[in-house]
Amino acid sequence: MTSHSRSGLSKRAALEFPINSGQGGLRLDHFLLDFTQKLDAIATLESRGETVDADSREWMASQVNFIVELIGNESLALDDDLRSKLLQMLLSIANLNERIRSQSSVSH
Repeated sequence: MTSHSRSGLSKRAALEFPINSGQGGLRLDHFLLDFTQKLDAIATLESRGETVDADSREWMASQVNFIVELIGNESLALDDDLRSKLLQMLLSIANLNERIRSQSSVSH
């Protein structure tokens, strides 16, 4: 069973990312779209001044762990475009996390 938080995010630890599949391009596009939608949902909460729940913050942290592990996996041959997209994802999470952190320190 998967429960959902206020932002609509499931409690799944990390998204499935099929790097070495025959239809990798389609699955990669789906992964990136899913990631973007979930991060945008969290950003919308933050921009409204709402508290970002623990499930959303946990999802962000799990995505960081997943991306770092993926980039650091020497057995995977990541092309420059994919590596760039993954680094952009990390930067997006870092920027949003900083805004959330700043917002929570102002409200206290």
